[in-house]
Amino acid sequence: MAKNINFSCRVCLSKKIQEFKIVHYGFVTKSENWKSFFCFECGSVSEFKIKEKEITYADGTYRDNKNHFNTKSDDEKILPPIDFWSAISFKRWAHIWKVLKKSTDIFSNGEIKMLDYGGYNGFLPYALNQKHKINSFVADLDPKGLDTAKFLGSNTIDLSKNKINEKNFDLITIVHVLEHLDQPKENIIELKSLLSDEGVIYAEVPNLYGFPLGDEAHKIAFTQYSLVKMFHSSGYEIFDYGFTKTPKESIKFDYYYNHDLENLFIVCGKKKRSLSLNVPKKKIPETIENFKHVLMLKYSQIMLKKISSTLLRTSMRYLRSFILFFIYGLVDFITLKIFKVSIVSKFFKKR
Repeated sequence: MAKNINFSCRVCLSKKIQEFKIVHYGFVTKSENWKSFFCFECGSVSEFKIKEKEITYADGTYRDNKNHFNTKSDDEKILPPIDFWSAISFKRWAHIWKVLKKSTDIFSNGEIKMLDYGGYNGFLPYALNQKHKINSFVADLDPKGLDTAKFLGSNTIDLSKNKINEKNFDLITIVHVLEHLDQPKENIIELKSLLSDEGVIYAEVPNLYGFPLGDEAHKIAFTQYSLVKMFHSSGYEIFDYGFTKTPKESIKFDYYYNHDLENLFIVCGKKKRSLSLNVPKKKIPETIENFKHVLMLKYSQIMLKKISSTLLRTSMRYLRSFILFFIYGLVDFITLKIFKVSIVSKFFKKR
């Protein structure tokens, strides 16, 4: 439980912040246990838990998957070894691989030494190792995840007990980790010292203007400017940045926020290259009311243009299947009752 917090921006440490609160049905926000602040310096949102205990990761309870299966009885609490979200997030590897192929040449230099920071179960290096030869290390706090990562062939580092002593990594990935940290800039500066001279970092976080603020594990909501600025001010050269989304299969588990502006990514390194990019333009609302207006407007646009169209396409697909099965079953039932034979089966057999 946080007491007597000296509030400042978690991203840039600025004191030019202001508390805000919004209520939204579609994009749920934090409970009364939290205070949310908008930063007028970098445009990010920092959130602080003022009641109840902080989420812990080292005991494995954060990823307790019973909630994902709507369990009620004791029998329903017999769960698979991984939750569905791990299977969904596994598919992030394809975007990460394509972006790194486009903006870097790290896959053209033989074996790659990789650190998946906060990588939990090592699914990302496991996927990349099927494309290239990877000597992978997974650093995390969760013992269950680290056991899986080790089983899948990665070296593991338990961050609750040990520091990262390995260095000269060609690739460091930080996928949906920075938003969980108190002061992520300290972490990325430390990770910079672990990179090889030609090494690159790939980081991915939720987008403030594309993802709800309601996740109780998230302490920061980044904008494209605040994410790129944080890495650039930490001494990194920026090679690429943009937007990405959760794999489309998540809709099957009632997650419908996946859209083109849902998440942010950045690729950067220590050494300046000809393709180094500048920090995007600083576009920050001047007042807290302007910020809330912009945020709510973005939410409404996403609901109208992205989420609604995704749900409509999904519902139409199921409606089509419903109609086909209903007609097939009805005709089959009638013909079997009257003629003792399935007319539909005969029709398809002839074709």
